[in-house]
Amino acid sequence: MFSVSYREHYVNNLHLAILFVSSIFAGLANALAGGGTFFSFPALTAGGLSSLIANATNAVAVTPGHALAAYTYRDILGRSKKRLLILGVSSALGAIGGAYLLTITSVHTFDVLVPWLLLFATVSFAGGPYLQNMIKSRQAAIATSAKPKSDAVGLGSGISYFFASIYGGYFGAGQGIVLMTILTLTGVEDVQEANALKNAIATIVSLIAVIVLAFKGFIIWKYGILMIIGAVIGGLYGGKLAKKLSKKTLRAVVITIGTLLTFWYFYKG
Repeated sequence: MFSVSYREHYVNNLHLAILFVSSIFAGLANALAGGGTFFSFPALTAGGLSSLIANATNAVAVTPGHALAAYTYRDILGRSKKRLLILGVSSALGAIGGAYLLTITSVHTFDVLVPWLLLFATVSFAGGPYLQNMIKSRQAAIATSAKPKSDAVGLGSGISYFFASIYGGYFGAGQGIVLMTILTLTGVEDVQEANALKNAIATIVSLIAVIVLAFKGFIIWKYGILMIIGAVIGGLYGGKLAKKLSKKTLRAVVITIGTLLTFWYFYKG
């Protein structure tokens, strides 16, 4: 018969193993198709963490992935310094607002919001291919037009990124799709530039959210650091497997998981 302390030790170690494995899958998914939060967030709540603390800790796990992705686009970002500076400031302010809003949200209120946030993230993720088609159509229209390219960033663009970053600082799942949509609609014509800016903005938002949430004591670091390691491993392997695995199949798996989680959280709520 196991003692209580031994059972607790076993359960704790099992949860750590689940978190580590889930973070590997999260890193793998993010490297190939996105949607890693659908693996890491439920793994945190499964261990008994409140959805609020799980969400805050999950922000730690996804930040390195955004940063590594942004680093791979450093040359392109170097050509968009003015745009990145303006959008970075707007996004940083939005991230501060979103993270602070999370810290003043009650656990009960966030539990009510979680299924709706997951639903939004799932629908956004599922709509990714349609967004890519929209970008291609826009590029084709621009290619046949004599309209000169402009790097100007208007007030409307800054406001759009501000509100998108409030969402990113508050929950974050699906923010990449939201950012890509805004980038496309606000005049970023090149797909590679849009991806570069998206990853840079997501890095800024995630990093600032982590700083705010850590300052407020919302992050369980022993879980967060473990998940960073797992996510990096998954991301590295994801890069190697990108040419071998079907992104379409992986997207279908992620969407299915997101849908099931959404139904589950609605049912549980």
